[in-house]
Amino acid sequence: MPVRLQRSPNNPILKPTSNWWENKLVCNPAVVAADGLIHLIYTAKGEDDIARFGYARLRGIDEVDERLPYPIFQPEEWFEIHGVEDPRITIMDDELIMFYACKERDMARIAVSTIKITEFTQERWSWSRHRLLLPVLVGVHNRNAVLFPRRINGRYVMLHRPMWMSENIWISYSYDLKHWYNHKVILEPRAGSWDDAKIGAAGPPIELEDSWLLIYHGVEASTWTYRLGYVLLDKERPDKVIYRCDEPILEPEAPYEKNGVTPNVVFSCGHAVIEDTLYVYYGAADTVIGVAKAPLKDFTYH
Repeated sequence: MPVRLQRSPNNPILKPTSNWWENKLVCNPAVVAADGLIHLIYTAKGEDDIARFGYARLRGIDEVDERLPYPIFQPEEWFEIHGVEDPRITIMDDELIMFYACKERDMARIAVSTIKITEFTQERWSWSRHRLLLPVLVGVHNRNAVLFPRRINGRYVMLHRPMWMSENIWISYSYDLKHWYNHKVILEPRAGSWDDAKIGAAGPPIELEDSWLLIYHGVEASTWTYRLGYVLLDKERPDKVIYRCDEPILEPEAPYEKNGVTPNVVFSCGHAVIEDTLYVYYGAADTVIGVAKAPLKDFTYH
């Protein structure tokens, strides 16, 4: 049977507030599972239409225990003066490595900032200086950057989506998170399918026994609907796709997914695996945040 994510009955779990910086929308959270808790770092927009990142800590899977009234991360550098969006966080070597999209006028690029886990869990927001990931891609829009949770053959591995000719998922490698090479397309949109317009990685790949599980979003050209699907990548050669689902695992069906700032959108930047269940956190209609789940064992060849 095809995999279908089951929504939480508490959805949407996060909505805009009256705070000036997040009174328009909240969406697309990165997810950090640390100290037995789920932390969300989410995209927010308010009165000035500049995207920033807010913070919420959950009680269990889908109840907000704490939500800060101020942004924990906001534009500082020239390349992000018009907003930071869609954070994706990987934990590696006692550090949170956050890739995110940044905007300068109409140009979208990918950037990185880091913070120690101890600083993060104590809510001391000592982020490292914001830095472009691929500054050599002059004039090329890029988004949806995500880092594998461990080095493979001694190298960091990144997936990203440069908008060059076609909006495909690319893979790149690095020894130092600064210099990237061996760029290669690993996944393309499929003509006539639910993901025929463009695709992009969701949260960090999940290591399974014999493969990597990657959740991704796909856009249908005829309706501009955003849905979620998944692929399995080879364990030691992550540039090799060994399975791709035919049907989406989540698509806009609930009213809060079909109506909002951008209708008919489900878009994920992060997830958590708890007791063999995958919980996918996602932005709905670019307005609110929900969570949906499925047993991890269901993500296999069908």
